[in-house]
Amino acid sequence: MRKIFIVLSAIIMISTLLSGCGKQPEPTVEPTEEIYQPTRSVATVPVPTKAATCSNVMSYLGDVNYSDGAILAPGEKFTKEWEVINYSNCSWDERYHLFFISGNQMGAPDFVSIPHIPVGSKGKISVELTAPMEPGEYRSEWKLFGADNRFFGESLVADIVVSNEE
Repeated sequence: MRKIFIVLSAIIMISTLLSGCGKQPEPTVEPTEEIYQPTRSVATVPVPTKAATCSNVMSYLGDVNYSDGAILAPGEKFTKEWEVINYSNCSWDERYHLFFISGNQMGAPDFVSIPHIPVGSKGKISVELTAPMEPGEYRSEWKLFGADNRFFGESLVADIVVSNEE
């Protein structure tokens, strides 16, 4: 009987061992956090087209006063004025200025506002200046500056002679 018990025990052990060989352990699944992904909607508003840019064009017509070589006393205050025409495709408004660019600034600010000048119209642009104290020839050069942050047109010039003689 002892032999039967040993044989039966051996069969049970072998069957137990063999039953575990063919089986793979089941993988454990870790719970994952669900991430919210927002949906995107396509814009239905039409994309605006780029507006036509302004093409700034100015033509100098002449000096209104204090023509080139005008004689002034030392320290004399004067208003230099030029006549121009706006050949641009847009009106000149408060966004337009006249900037000092070279020569003697003659006590004027770096830039001045210009009057509103519609498309195709003539206009007068002026700047207040002060003749230097020393006798001699002086030049102050100015240029228009547009709403597009660019200089345009011909330079506007004040050429004077300062003299102690009357």
